[in-house]
Amino acid sequence: MPDALPPDEARLVSVIGAQLAAAGRPADLSDDCAALNGPTALVTTDTLVEGVHFDLRHDTPAQVGAQAAVQNLSDLAASGGGPGWMLWSLLLPRERRTEAFVAELTAGFAQTCARFDARVVGGNLSSTPGPLAIVVTAGGPLVGERPLTRTGARPGELVFVTGPLGDAALGVFEPARRAARHAWRPHLAEAAVIARAGTVTACMDISDGLLIDADRLARASGVTLAFDARAVPLGPACAALPDAERGLRLALTGGEDYVLLFTAPRAPKGLVCHAIGHVQAARPGATLLLDDRPVAAAGWDHFVLGSGEVR
Repeated sequence: MPDALPPDEARLVSVIGAQLAAAGRPADLSDDCAALNGPTALVTTDTLVEGVHFDLRHDTPAQVGAQAAVQNLSDLAASGGGPGWMLWSLLLPRERRTEAFVAELTAGFAQTCARFDARVVGGNLSSTPGPLAIVVTAGGPLVGERPLTRTGARPGELVFVTGPLGDAALGVFEPARRAARHAWRPHLAEAAVIARAGTVTACMDISDGLLIDADRLARASGVTLAFDARAVPLGPACAALPDAERGLRLALTGGEDYVLLFTAPRAPKGLVCHAIGHVQAARPGATLLLDDRPVAAAGWDHFVLGSGEVR
């Protein structure tokens, strides 16, 4: 018998609409544009590509959908924003154009949006020869009086992170630890405390690795960041590795942790965070120091061959 034809666009849109409603995120998908109410001060966009950001041999469609939401909500958090609205576009190769796959992918996306009070207001569907790609655009309000940026770090301040590092990268290499990889979340609650504190001078999320992202913040601020390796908090799975050096390497370069990296004279009151270093005046040729020694900005860069620990 010939292979069954995949569902048409209208059917897939109805599948997506049903999953959004089931997650408590009903959306009007009948028009080309969404009508938004309320302020939107911040807008971000990001893309997940099969074989680059996720592996469907090990990741479920629901986990991939959740990752697409987390990645964009984390960008809003990094700029001192709150959850607002989400648009997503699915580029589906033939083997992924089934009702079951799209339903599970949407469920993961919608349930994560619901968990963090973001609205899904629409999107787009397209066929592609491959691979599967998910493009999300997100917008949200400011939580504090101004956006957080990467440009304000000053010498003498401390460097903080809002959570442990490394477990997401470890799950790439060891499928048995994949659950730890998918424990990520956007640090929106922490971002709200940071934004309202009024003392934080620079902030970003760690998506490509602590060192490479810290280098971006240091360059934007015109400073050098000096880290204490012993102060870098490892995720539970990394901390349990018999090879302690490997655990630290994953924490420094692995990426996709989605915790916040920020600088301030002191920790904001009421925020659980970890001081991992301090800000120095810019040193020529050394934006990063690890235990007082210059260290390369290792991590994930899409456009550098062999970049990073993962992908």
